[in-house]
Amino acid sequence: MASIERIPPGRGRRRAQERESRQGQTAQGLRAVAPTNRQGTRGRLLARAALTSLLWIAAGSNARCQEPSDEPSGHADQRSFAAFLAMVEDDFESPTTDATASKPPAAPNTADAPKTVDASTSTAEGAVAPEESLKLADVIASLYRSYPDIQRARQLRPLAGGELLSAYGAYDTKFDAHSLSEPTGFYENYRSGLGLARQTWWGGYLKAGYRIGRGFYQPWYKERQTDDAGEFKLSVAQPLLQGRAIDPQRVAVFQASLQQQAAGPQFQAAILETSSDAIALYWEWVAAGAVLKAQQELLELAVKRGKQFEAGVKAGKFATVNLVLNEQLIAERSALRLKAEQKFQSTALKLGLYLRNESGQPLVPSKSWLPAQFPRIEPQREFDFNAELAAALGRRPEPQILQYELRQVQWDRRLACNQMLPRFDFVTEASQDMGEPATKSDDKGEFELMIGFQSEVPIQRRKARGKIQSTSAKMVQINEKLRLVRDKIATDLQIAQNQLVLAQQIVQQSELSLRAALDTLARYQKGFEKGYIDLIYLNLLETKANETEIKLVEAQREWFTALGALQISLGLDPLDQAVVVSTLPASEMPGPGNLPEVDEIDDQQIDQDFQPVE
Repeated sequence: MASIERIPPGRGRRRAQERESRQGQTAQGLRAVAPTNRQGTRGRLLARAALTSLLWIAAGSNARCQEPSDEPSGHADQRSFAAFLAMVEDDFESPTTDATASKPPAAPNTADAPKTVDASTSTAEGAVAPEESLKLADVIASLYRSYPDIQRARQLRPLAGGELLSAYGAYDTKFDAHSLSEPTGFYENYRSGLGLARQTWWGGYLKAGYRIGRGFYQPWYKERQTDDAGEFKLSVAQPLLQGRAIDPQRVAVFQASLQQQAAGPQFQAAILETSSDAIALYWEWVAAGAVLKAQQELLELAVKRGKQFEAGVKAGKFATVNLVLNEQLIAERSALRLKAEQKFQSTALKLGLYLRNESGQPLVPSKSWLPAQFPRIEPQREFDFNAELAAALGRRPEPQILQYELRQVQWDRRLACNQMLPRFDFVTEASQDMGEPATKSDDKGEFELMIGFQSEVPIQRRKARGKIQSTSAKMVQINEKLRLVRDKIATDLQIAQNQLVLAQQIVQQSELSLRAALDTLARYQKGFEKGYIDLIYLNLLETKANETEIKLVEAQREWFTALGALQISLGLDPLDQAVVVSTLPASEMPGPGNLPEVDEIDDQQIDQDFQPVE
């Protein structure tokens, strides 16, 4: 199939260069063809309307937490949503203009003054051109801006940033002070002190302080006494085996950093999942509106014929039974129209969950917002499955999320392996008393230095061994889950591609069927006027033509739904793709409100058509 190539809506040189370089890659995905002479500003302003509120995501990337050496191969040239947002950053020429363009419209009263929420026609007051129909890009832009699940996913990055900041709190410098007195009893003494301490990155600790002790002390507490000017002390401890290469505090920092990096793919996953539902629901809404229009046209045909029958019965040209039968048809078709209206309203209410006003409240689209026709279905280029799958695996967030989860478990396993080592620490302490001697022996005046080692090890080491066993099992689980996710992505891609190919063939056959049905109906209507068939048979043909018309509507809906599913499977940006689809010209296929005129058939031809074959 031929690919739908996308013309970049932005004017920025950097964005154009990025897109031009991506055109040379084998896995570009399926994209709609926009007119090459796009002078209008709809696509550009529409993208700005939603993306202005998202640029902070790209700006909020924390480079400190990136680990390029640990990234999977090929990620450097893969386009993330943050990169996409950064590419259009230079398109924003004026903050005032951008703020105006991205301002969402006020919620209209759908009963009194229906208006579209097309971001490309928004004015500074939020007014929207009433002649514009609701486009797919309008729905996706509104979803990006206000949908609760997207808003919730936006908080993943600051949430992870808070966890990372909290993890670094283990290395905060701590200030401590004390003042203790024993004012009564035989040993009256007073001692005070203050100091600074902090844990070092390599698992040790460093402490420096000053203390002073005056008075009389118990012989077994003589170390509490200092010379008159007090004592300065410095203490250092450093692990040499367990806790040197890794410790729980560093693991907490690394895992929080990975969680912050995973916030991007998690946000992308929320966008893809929510956009998939919104895309399918939008085309269902368009199709429901077209079906409603088709049922209305069928009803109007019977109502118009009923007026003719009334005049004919009064003139004595038609039997009364025909008028009664036509009234029955009007009632039946009115019921069908009401069912179509019911489905349309239900679909519109569901679509309102994704289409929201500037305050974030659901906005139910009005019937007047319906597009007159589906967009034109463009031919697709040949689909290179292996190349597209490789690109999809690089774009889709699910494998990236599992890889970050795997790396977090790997840190737990490294810590468990380190805890199998014995605790063996180097410790040293230096102190110096100052001032007049506190005792006659002057035993506090010399510089004191202590150097030594401390060791501890559990004999069974069951905690570390059990942790190694559990983390190893978790790693196997995640790897199997990652393998399954990749298989599912490949299956989803195959299913979406197969649906798109067959849906296009169904559309072609449905169009041929409808044109034939309309031609047949025109001939039988002439035959009914000449008395060759009765009203019952004509009703069957009208109903059949109406069903064929609805089948073509459903076939077009399935094609655009399959196109959206394929774009989601490829991991393409839904808003970018929606803007492209929204710029496609209207379809020229026959359908509700656009039924072709059938060539005039002369009476002689009708007589020949209804003559029995000898």
